[in-house]
Amino acid sequence: MKNGSFSSFVAKEWRHILRERRTLVMLFAIPLALVLLFGYVISTDIDRTPIAVLDSSHGDPLTRRLLRKLTAADQFRIVDEVRRETDIDAAFKKGTVKMVVVIPSGFGSDARRYGGAQVQLVTDASDLNVATTIIGYASGIVADLNAELNAAQGLSPAADAPLRINVRMMYNPELKSAYMFVPGVIAMIVMIVAAMMTSVTLAREKETGTLRLLTVSPLKARTIVLGKVVPYFALTAVNTALIMLLGTLVFGMPCYGSVWGVALLCSLFILSAIGLGILISSLVKTQQSALTSSLLGLLLPTMLLSGFIFPPANMPVVLQWICQAVPATWFIEGVKGLMLKGQPVTDVWLPLTVLGGMTVLLIGLALWMFSRRERPQP
Repeated sequence: MKNGSFSSFVAKEWRHILRERRTLVMLFAIPLALVLLFGYVISTDIDRTPIAVLDSSHGDPLTRRLLRKLTAADQFRIVDEVRRETDIDAAFKKGTVKMVVVIPSGFGSDARRYGGAQVQLVTDASDLNVATTIIGYASGIVADLNAELNAAQGLSPAADAPLRINVRMMYNPELKSAYMFVPGVIAMIVMIVAAMMTSVTLAREKETGTLRLLTVSPLKARTIVLGKVVPYFALTAVNTALIMLLGTLVFGMPCYGSVWGVALLCSLFILSAIGLGILISSLVKTQQSALTSSLLGLLLPTMLLSGFIFPPANMPVVLQWICQAVPATWFIEGVKGLMLKGQPVTDVWLPLTVLGGMTVLLIGLALWMFSRRERPQP
């Protein structure tokens, strides 16, 4: 090939690439967005984690010193005071705190006698990653205080610790990772079967002209859309039930709350995912575009921004707001509340209400977009 012909060919390819805006987005915008997203999302640091205190020592000097040390580095902030041990469960179910520090009576005097005083750290282990991270930070702070107390007594850092830690993991005492990944896996399966397959199937029918034949038939737009919804809803519901059955029988995941409440939550989540799938198919023209949009717009947020793997509380405020717009965030929160914490349906009214609102909004918008874009204009 002559140099002139090769140069012309390369120049033509450059012009072709620059004209294809979707190609440029794939080449530059998506990698940059993923790097920034992963950089901010993947973090095991904790910052200003809300905690509560049950202080039976009535604020003796050592208790005040421990609490000052816990909050000094901005890793923890005290937002509540628990009066009785029976109130700890209620504090976690409200979702306002991640850890409760339990200080017994005679805390300061016991630190100087009987081989040390005991401080109990109680965490909500329904989110195992967050719980273990919080316990690690708090244990390190107590260890630093032990070294300071020993140094003040002229003892070596290796001497017996004046403060002993007792860790209690609520809702997941055996630290089973299945309690965390089963709700997340359900969310991923729902997005794959309900949202992605719906969007790709409708886009394929649009490409082949099958959908056009339906739109010129006497069938109304809502009848066509609902006809597409029912099979995928049934398939996804069966998949969800099988995963929950496996989680219960194989991995021992409990269901302390209402089974009907879990079923309602799953149904609303499936319908919202199908609404997203129909909406995507209305906005794109090809199967490839539908697949790319589903992967980037649905699966990645479900994996990274729902609390499945990384806690939203560790993310920047902007990403925390985006997390609230991800249906899987509310689904995972509701499932953990019902199955692990045994909350009544009335206590998970917020996830149910948000998912219900998302379902109505997404399916209504999908119907409107489908009617506008796919129906032949008179």
